[in-house]
Amino acid sequence: MSNKKLAKNIGSMSSAVFISRIFGLIRDIVMTSFFGTTYVADAFQAAFQIPNLLRKLFGEGALSAAFVPIYSEIGIKKGKKVQLNFALKVLSILSLFLLILCLFGIILAPVIVKILAPGFDEQTHNLTLKLVRILFPYLFLIGLSSTLISILNSHGFFFIPGLSSAFLNIAMIGSLGIFVFINKDASADSQIVFWAIGVILGGILQTIINFPLLKKIGYKIKVVFNLKGEALISVWHRFLPGVIGLAIRQVNLAVDLILASLLATGSFAALTYGNRLMQLPLGIFGVATGVAVLPLFSKFAAEKKWNELQESLKFSINTLSFIMLPITAIIAGLGKDFIRILFMRGAFTSHSLDMTYRALLFYSVGLIFFSLNRLIIPIFYANKDTKTPVKISAIIVVINIILNLILMQFLQHAGLAFATSISAMIHFFILLCVMKKRLPEIGFPNVWLNISKILCLSVLIFVGLFSADKIFLATTFLESIIKVVVLGVMSLIVVFIGSNILKVEYSSDIRDKLFSFLRLKH
Repeated sequence: MSNKKLAKNIGSMSSAVFISRIFGLIRDIVMTSFFGTTYVADAFQAAFQIPNLLRKLFGEGALSAAFVPIYSEIGIKKGKKVQLNFALKVLSILSLFLLILCLFGIILAPVIVKILAPGFDEQTHNLTLKLVRILFPYLFLIGLSSTLISILNSHGFFFIPGLSSAFLNIAMIGSLGIFVFINKDASADSQIVFWAIGVILGGILQTIINFPLLKKIGYKIKVVFNLKGEALISVWHRFLPGVIGLAIRQVNLAVDLILASLLATGSFAALTYGNRLMQLPLGIFGVATGVAVLPLFSKFAAEKKWNELQESLKFSINTLSFIMLPITAIIAGLGKDFIRILFMRGAFTSHSLDMTYRALLFYSVGLIFFSLNRLIIPIFYANKDTKTPVKISAIIVVINIILNLILMQFLQHAGLAFATSISAMIHFFILLCVMKKRLPEIGFPNVWLNISKILCLSVLIFVGLFSADKIFLATTFLESIIKVVVLGVMSLIVVFIGSNILKVEYSSDIRDKLFSFLRLKH
């Protein structure tokens, strides 16, 4: 029964994230067409990354990890009224803190840009500074929105909250579209400003879209400043280690930004485009799974149902492996054709294509480990342990920085992507070893034989695509589409037939869920 519920939650979240990622893909197509890998693109990507370094502390881990297990436990043990009041206290304190943080960010923007993008020339630096000041308020909006989404996820709402990013993408595209329609001869510098304004409008939409569902649960919008209460104190005690852990991980992103600014023009933009393409499958399946399992893992941990937790973990690992390993092979074999179809127009040149593909290729190597890490870390959070992931993160940061400095000497910007992937792999195995030692009551399910079978199929797919690429050299948009469709379909056939022949566990359930997922899109 738990697997069915987990599959339903993952399916709902994946469906919503799929829609959001499609809009995100359209957004990237618009951006590459208008700005390519020029200094304007570098300036925006760097400016957007700066508040995002702080956003990820609240939107993607620390607060949710500390808040969700306690919020779920209060609901089970003390009832809904106490649960809602507890959440309002957290939201009120968070809102005040984020407002202060935004104010300091805007004031200190010149110092922040100088530290994080020291290699930018004067033109790029000035534009980055202007965009940072426009974008910093997004930190408040997305920090608040992400916490609201955590609340809704805890109550079983996944689809509407999962659409959050779609509203951001629609607002960005719409803002630029309206501006260009009114000012057809506007410079790229002016266009990028309205692109940034679209981020703020999108943040507003991301926040207010959650209000109807919150009202349905029983929430009323009000400010409750009360620092007292054992549960609230417990959240902050668990939140601080999580913040430190994520802050440590953000050092990686900051170092990537610093080092990319020292490389050729367009390096940071190419890394961002490659990373966003890699995030398409990661977001639909990896991130969605991580979001869906945290409330369920928290519930199992609170009720001491370790066997159910282990079974859900096994199902999730097999599902991610079945999806992510073949996708990695397809990206490696057809990545350049994907990029040509999506981005090869306007300001996006052949040089931009080569730079973006190299970034995508080396990011995709770590796709399975990025996904599995998002699955394993919530197990620690569900057991109210936010300190262990922090300590592990500190080790990974040091490893990643060392790998960055070594690999960029040989692979330029692609070296930064490769270092990230290698670090993710090391991160996974350290998490696995520590989990076995710290949480023996859970145990790690026996999945290695299953993963080996899927890996063999993925290697077969890559060899086939690599060989086909020598025969079928696509150079035009139409040729690339034909190539991707034909070889992509053949790759999927290999996965489905091969998994049946090799008797991959859960493969029939996963296939049924995927087909159901695809039918939902139509």
